[in-house]
Amino acid sequence: MAHQVGSSVLDLDRGTLRRDGEIVPVRPKTFELLAFLVRNPGRVLSKDELFQAVWPSTIVTEDSLTQCIRDVRKCIGDETQSLVRTVPRRGYMFQAADDDSVSASLAPATAAVQIERAPEPMVAILPFRVSVDDATAKPLFDGAVEEIINALSYFKTIAVLARHSAFALAEHSDQDIWATAERLGADYVAEGSVESAEDGYSTHVVLSETASGRRIWAQAFSFRTSDLFVFQRMVAQRIATALVANIESAAMRRMSPAPAANIEAYVHILRGIALLRSYGEGVNQQAREHLLKALELDPDSGLAHAYLALADTIIGGYGGAPRALLDQARDRALHATALSPDEARCHRILALILLYLAEFDAAARHFARALDLNPYDADTLAQTGFFEVIRGHGEAGLVLLDQAIQLNPMHPAWYYYDRGEALLVLGRYPEAVASFSCLPRKSAWQWSRLAACHALGGNIDKARACTREGRRLNPGLTVQGIMADLHMMRSEDRERIRSGLELAGWDEAQMPEAPLPTTQ
Repeated sequence: MAHQVGSSVLDLDRGTLRRDGEIVPVRPKTFELLAFLVRNPGRVLSKDELFQAVWPSTIVTEDSLTQCIRDVRKCIGDETQSLVRTVPRRGYMFQAADDDSVSASLAPATAAVQIERAPEPMVAILPFRVSVDDATAKPLFDGAVEEIINALSYFKTIAVLARHSAFALAEHSDQDIWATAERLGADYVAEGSVESAEDGYSTHVVLSETASGRRIWAQAFSFRTSDLFVFQRMVAQRIATALVANIESAAMRRMSPAPAANIEAYVHILRGIALLRSYGEGVNQQAREHLLKALELDPDSGLAHAYLALADTIIGGYGGAPRALLDQARDRALHATALSPDEARCHRILALILLYLAEFDAAARHFARALDLNPYDADTLAQTGFFEVIRGHGEAGLVLLDQAIQLNPMHPAWYYYDRGEALLVLGRYPEAVASFSCLPRKSAWQWSRLAACHALGGNIDKARACTREGRRLNPGLTVQGIMADLHMMRSEDRERIRSGLELAGWDEAQMPEAPLPTTQ
């Protein structure tokens, strides 16, 4: 249900907050707190009650609650504190503005509200146009753009379009790019060009307003190759300064350090990450070789250690990898977080490996740390959402996954799988089918999810057609094998999937051939 909260619209079903018809990026705990306040209007909520509702299994300080309340007020434009009121020595109360009738503020929203824009501007950093006759220049500057995106994400007053979507946006023609950027929610676009210069490169970076095309900031930089990391940091700082009048200097200090001590190692890291994101025969092994080379050149690169741990986990079969391999990957990822404690990606990769090891409490801590370090990282939001689904918190997981998609609308394919799992757990089978069907190259396990969803939704013919396709890819995969690889913590979620697979006839030996249906 959607509710009008002052001049904002809170949709509890979709997990979104809109102002001026646009999505407002909201941190997960901020959204949980706002939702709890809205569900309990006109009643003083004690701090203990709020702690239990938002941080049920975590020990946090009152400072965390105070900051979260501050974030809630900022997101809904409650500068006067007329909606979320502080009740001295008792707690907080949600109250409609200028109206003693709370129900008026909670009426389902039926029309867009004309209000000011979201406080956090959204910026898209496009890949730079490289006019250099050097094979390493293009991946080097693609990596530089990614690090600028990552650095900007540390400013909690700025939302940044995720790297995957920003790079996909750049593939549009010049005529389409501005309209597409605006459609994706980007208020600003930063573009750059690169040319050769004596002993290095010359770049020109321009930040423009999406709606009007007005130039906000532009600057030329000339630097030696060895000064690339200084360039990345400076560009992020200048863009932030151009967008926000008062950026906390502490946020800049928290930005990730240079991902490698030398450029050659950095190039190998970039190539390794790019290969891990791609599809094809042997790409993960190639990625591993690049990451090993990076560590030969820079043994103290936390990012290289983390992505090497991820590469080993992927090659080993994700959660189905041998225990010894996952233990080794966990130890390497732990070493990565020790080397780079403020690098959110290291914590995210460690959390994912801990999830596969069923060390859920430790995984929760590192997912939370990754989000705290970089609250606008779409991949971290998505993987944290998947983790919540595994823990049985389907609605909370779907909220995080949808927030990730808002930041990364042109996201990689694995988002479809994670969102499909959330919808399956919630019993929303047609939507789960639609999400799983978007996967471009389905494994036998993914066909099993489609089969279960069709069966649970009552379409046995399509379920059995998906079963045939999955068994063709992996004839030895049984229901027992699928269940053994399932990390769902709640027995009812596990039994739901088992029931769907049995209805789909997954373990039946002989089934006649039939063409695979088009899933809707």
